[in-house]
Amino acid sequence: MKNKLIIYLLLLIVGGMLGAGILYLFDSNSNVDTHQHSTEEQLYSCGMHPNIIEKESGTCPICGMNLTPIKSKKNNSGNTSGERKIIYWRAPMNPNEVYDEPGKSQMGMDLVPVYENEESEAGVVTIDGSVLQSMNVKMEQVKNRSSNSVIYTNGIISTDERKEYIVTSKISGWIEKLYVNYEGQKVQKGQKLLEIYSPELVTAQQELITALQYKENMTNGTGEELVKNAIRKLELFDISKTEIDKIIELKKVKKYLPLYAQHSGTVLNKYIAEGENISSNKQLLIISDLRNLWLKADIYENEIAQVKIGSTAEITFNFKPGQIFKGKVSFIYPTVDPTARTVTVRIELKNINDELKPAMFGNVKIISEQESNSELPSVPETAIIRSGRKNIVVRSIGDGKFLPIEVQLGQYSDGYYQILNGIKVNDIIVTSGQFMIDSESNLRSAINLFSSSESEHSTHINTDKTPTIVRQGVVDVKSIDKNGNGKVYECPMDWNVISDEDGRCPICNMFLKEYTIEETKKNLIANGYKVK
Repeated sequence: MKNKLIIYLLLLIVGGMLGAGILYLFDSNSNVDTHQHSTEEQLYSCGMHPNIIEKESGTCPICGMNLTPIKSKKNNSGNTSGERKIIYWRAPMNPNEVYDEPGKSQMGMDLVPVYENEESEAGVVTIDGSVLQSMNVKMEQVKNRSSNSVIYTNGIISTDERKEYIVTSKISGWIEKLYVNYEGQKVQKGQKLLEIYSPELVTAQQELITALQYKENMTNGTGEELVKNAIRKLELFDISKTEIDKIIELKKVKKYLPLYAQHSGTVLNKYIAEGENISSNKQLLIISDLRNLWLKADIYENEIAQVKIGSTAEITFNFKPGQIFKGKVSFIYPTVDPTARTVTVRIELKNINDELKPAMFGNVKIISEQESNSELPSVPETAIIRSGRKNIVVRSIGDGKFLPIEVQLGQYSDGYYQILNGIKVNDIIVTSGQFMIDSESNLRSAINLFSSSESEHSTHINTDKTPTIVRQGVVDVKSIDKNGNGKVYECPMDWNVISDEDGRCPICNMFLKEYTIEETKKNLIANGYKVK
């Protein structure tokens, strides 16, 4: 009995110790969780000044913008990591100005880091992978390309204006006989075109015969000048030397006199018929030499530098698919079409076997003989979003994040634009589906940061009768200075927000900064606004 009591007491002691241990472990884990939870308190930061971190929401003490919550970052084990990864650096006043390393912006300000999950203020848009797949977004790596200076355009064949002439009548009369009976008929130089009866020609012939008879009757040669004048008169009526010689030889007036072709060519237009009465200066025929033709093609004014006299051109026509007709650029017209913004170039073509016809339509490929430009980063034209005065390319920065970048375009060739500034080789850009990203993630609000059109911030136009400090259209800065001290207050983010009094920007809530009138004008012009 005594032994059983001892065993029972020992069991109670051991059970109590185990229970105390379990309670201690449970309480320890609870304290750890509570401590960990307390260390994960929400912090707030300024998008313009990431070094400003507060424990409570409010406004930035530097610029006055609303503080935004900082998203916590988990490491692989699920714990909060003390370090945040910097994905790139950007200018504080221009989110479009992006760099891979810290330094100074174009305005001389310190670059600010952009961390992962901090895309809201930096213009970065995040799209879920499944959504990207459903939107059929395509991306491409930026590569260096050289501009091969090839221009594709269209052209129309016309006649060589230097080898086109009009047969006109210098006298009044009647067409007795017509030897050119249809348009398209070929004529040779010296070929008889028509015979004409004219009282003026009859009189002129009679004057020549009379002068000849007078000269023969005068022994001192006084009639020589009269003969020369009579011959000259017939020549001015386009009577050939052969016909004049016959008149001198026969001394007989001919009722009908012929007109001959002065050049070889093809009759393009015929305006007369046999027996028709004609007046002086009437157009009778239009004849053109079609052995050499012109092709006139239009190129855009930004392509003028790629074309010069002597540039090779290759033309194809629908009537002979696959056959290439080659020519040379012989002339660049000196004016620009104000509507189409194009310049006409002239290409000379040899018309072998009369295959080519005036007014034919051809597909033209102009190959410049100038040296190729140096290789530059190039993107497909489909990758560029044009928003007024800006050209935007959407760059992928990984993990489903996209950043709109303003780029400066160079030469265009074979569907690609060379990029002078904005992105670099090996960057990943979106080539298809940019507008789907725009619709899905409100990318346009980020692009508007780079747009300086007059319609920018149109949602902030004041619709009531109270005055607004958001300026629209052409800004008259001087009229804003009501107190006449030569200074106004302007928002360093939204440059068209200008007031004569200190305060906050109604768009971004930043404090307005004081500038002189001239400084304000320069700020507006530099950011694409018009000033008075």
